[in-house]
Amino acid sequence: METLRKLSTKADEGSLELDTLDAYISGKQPLSWLAPEVAASTAGRLRSMTVAWPRHCVSAVEERLDIQGFRTESEGKPDAGLWSLWQSSNMDEYSQQAHLDALIYGRSFAMVWADQFGKPRITVESPRQVYVERYPGSNVRKFDLKRWVEDEKGQAVLFTPNRVYRFQTIGNVVPDAGIAVYGSGWRQVNSYPNPLGVVPVVPLVNRPRTLAPNGESELADLLPLFDGINKLGTDLMVGAEFHALPRRWATGIDIPEVKDPISGMPTGEVDTERVFSSLPGRVWLAESPEAKLGEFSGAELSGFGNAMASLTQSLGALSGLPPHYLGLHGDQPASADAIRSAEASLVSKARRKQRVFGGAWEEVIRLASAIEHGSYNPGLSSLETVWADPETRTVAQAMDAAAKAVASGILHPDFAAEYYLGLSPTQIDRNRALRRRAAIDGAAIETLRP
Repeated sequence: METLRKLSTKADEGSLELDTLDAYISGKQPLSWLAPEVAASTAGRLRSMTVAWPRHCVSAVEERLDIQGFRTESEGKPDAGLWSLWQSSNMDEYSQQAHLDALIYGRSFAMVWADQFGKPRITVESPRQVYVERYPGSNVRKFDLKRWVEDEKGQAVLFTPNRVYRFQTIGNVVPDAGIAVYGSGWRQVNSYPNPLGVVPVVPLVNRPRTLAPNGESELADLLPLFDGINKLGTDLMVGAEFHALPRRWATGIDIPEVKDPISGMPTGEVDTERVFSSLPGRVWLAESPEAKLGEFSGAELSGFGNAMASLTQSLGALSGLPPHYLGLHGDQPASADAIRSAEASLVSKARRKQRVFGGAWEEVIRLASAIEHGSYNPGLSSLETVWADPETRTVAQAMDAAAKAVASGILHPDFAAEYYLGLSPTQIDRNRALRRRAAIDGAAIETLRP
C-alpha cells in the first residue's frame, strides 16, 4: 500500500505540466492576450487569437513514423507471424496514438497482457494515467502504476516483476478543477502472479536523457514562441477591429439627441447615427456652414505580420520544420530538390525517433510473442522494426532510384520496393504473388499457342 501511495504522489507531480501541454495542443492556450474591456466592447465577437502551430509541429513529425513490420537478423525479411501479433491488436492504428502522445507529453506507454482467451493484447496507455518507476541507475522497470476513474471510484493496477495488484478507492473520487483527487483511501481488491517476470508496460520516451528518463515534450522549447505569435495575432485582430478603418471627425455641428418614442421629448442621448453613420457607403451631411469634416488615416498593420513572420522563422529553426511547412515560401514554388534539402532536418529528426521508438516496439513484440507461445523466443533478441521511409519523394523519383538500385545489383527488388517505394511487407508479398501468377498465366498462354 505504501508503494501505491508513493507512486501515486509521483504521478501527480507531473500532472500540471501535462495539463499545460494538453492545453496548447488542443488550441486552448492558457494565456489570453485579449483585454476584458476589448472583449466586452465587441460583445464577445472578438476572441484571443490562437494559432495551431503546436499541433502542426507535432503532426509534421508523427506523420513520418509509420511501422511496416518486424524482422529478425536470421530471417532477413519481415516476419509474418510477428506482424500478425501486431495487427491482432490493431496496432497499425493505435501506434500512431502512442507516437503522438510521446511527442506531446515526452512519453507514452504500451501495455502487453493476455486477454480472456489467453491471446496477447497490446494497448496504448497515456502518461496521464500511467507512471513507471525504474531501478536507480538502470533502465529496468521496477514498478508500474495505472490509475483511472470508473463508476465514480478510483481504480488502480500496480505491476511488479512478480505480481500484479488491483486497488480501488474506499470512497468516491472527488473532482478538483478537472483532476481526479484520489487521496490515500485505497483498498486492495485482489492480486495474482505475473508470469512474464517483468513489468509488462513499455515506455516510449521522446528525447531521452541519462538524468531525464521520462523524456521531454517536442514542444518544450517552442512554448514561448507560441505565446509570442498568439500575442501578435491577437493585437493584429484588435488593431483591425478598432484602428484599421479610417476614423472620421467633424466640428461645428449640432448633434441631435435621441427622442423618446412615446413622449417625443429628447432623452439627452446623442443620436450619432443620424449624422455619423459607421456603416460603409453612408453619406455624412451637415447644415451648418461652419461645419468641417475629415478623417484620420487607418493604422498600418503590416508590422504585426512582419513580427509574426520573424517569430515563425525562429519556430522553424528550433523545430526543424522547413519553410514551406510554415507558409514562408517565396513567390516562386520550390523545386523538388529544394524541398528535399529543406526537409533534411525534419527527416533526420524522424529517423532518430524511429530508432528510439523502434527499440520500445521491439520489446513489446517480444512480450507479445512470449504470451503467444508460453515462453520467450531467444531468436527475437536481434529484432528490428521496419519503418516507412520518412523522406519526401515523388513517384517518378522513387521509381527511378529503385530501378537504378536493382539494375546495378546493389539492392534486391523487395528491399528496393520497401526502401524507395514505401511498400509494406504485406504489399510486397502480394505484389510478388501477382507477378508470379502473371508469369504462370503468360507461360500457359505460350504453351497453348500453335
